[in-house]
Amino acid sequence: MELKLYTISNLTAILNLHPKTILRFIHEDKIKAKKIGRSWMVSEDDLQSYCHNELSEKQPPIPSPNYDTLKDRISVSTVIQINEQNSEEASRISNSLMAMLNSEKGADCRSRFDFFYYPEIEKAKYVFYGSPQFLVKILQIFDELCHLQGEKDEK
Repeated sequence: MELKLYTISNLTAILNLHPKTILRFIHEDKIKAKKIGRSWMVSEDDLQSYCHNELSEKQPPIPSPNYDTLKDRISVSTVIQINEQNSEEASRISNSLMAMLNSEKGADCRSRFDFFYYPEIEKAKYVFYGSPQFLVKILQIFDELCHLQGEKDEK
């Protein structure tokens, strides 16, 4: 039986890999090779062994998401922007929101509220961070405030 040997350039064509990648695989012992003179040579058996190992290697399983702890890991945010010409009124709204949030029984300890007023553009921004349930309550509060204002405007 004749021993068939492959050079690095033969392997680049067969494996469709860059010569440096093949040399790296040889140095990492992924491909078994022998140095004959100045050239690396790979036997047909070693090439088949490498190809078989590459095809048979199992990919690590992708972990399935843990939905049981999702509510502890999730955090959402929202920004509410109000066109407000008066910084004192914007601060009053902020203080009212803060008092309302502090009075909540069993308040979400991970929730946060930031207030910004931009006098140059006359806008107030209220930024809320926390659980989805917390933000639902905040959005419901602003929805009710809008409905109350709409009712006042109709009268």
